[in-house]
Amino acid sequence: MKTRRFISTLALLCLACGAAAAQTAGGSYQFTLEDGRTKYVEFDASAQTGGAAAGSMFFSDDAPVTDQDVDGVGDPETTYPGFYFRAVFDDMQVTDNTAVISGTVRDSSITGLIGRRVLLTVEDNGDNTRVPDRLTWGVYADLKKDWTPSDAELREDPGVGMTWTASDSERRDDQGVRMPLDDSIGVRTFPLASYEFVVNTTGTGDIFVRP
Repeated sequence: MKTRRFISTLALLCLACGAAAAQTAGGSYQFTLEDGRTKYVEFDASAQTGGAAAGSMFFSDDAPVTDQDVDGVGDPETTYPGFYFRAVFDDMQVTDNTAVISGTVRDSSITGLIGRRVLLTVEDNGDNTRVPDRLTWGVYADLKKDWTPSDAELREDPGVGMTWTASDSERRDDQGVRMPLDDSIGVRTFPLASYEFVVNTTGTGDIFVRP
């Protein structure tokens, strides 16, 4: 009886581990856009227990890029003859053959990119030669909030720092939304339908998404 119970427990643990590691995405892709410059991306990501993800991404672009002072802080403009960055993933959302993966830049030939958020969206179209695999990406600066909303008529507002879940009380299936909303850049920042995949003129490689 003890042996049978141990085997059953072990089987359940294996099933749980398999379910947690089921969602994966990865691959490498080299392509050119209208500028004719070579771009390359290599990545791997796997879902972890608790909703997070692990993995990394490397991206390089031969096209010259100018680092502009968009924040108006007085930084000089610098033009680079191409650049690269490496990012570490922390979250992933998989829908059918599409994955949205988020992370943070940890290394780059443009130092101003280090610490910024990255979103990589990929679509796996299998061995379909008519519809190739697709991808798009973005590098974002997180919003910096240096203020906390509170009631100006109260010296100590007891609601500061509280969180709650807003839901439809008439629907039992409404899981609700945690408030205040998380305004950091992540896989749920933009709706999946809003991502526009790049149109490459030439592309080689393979991307896979396993839901």
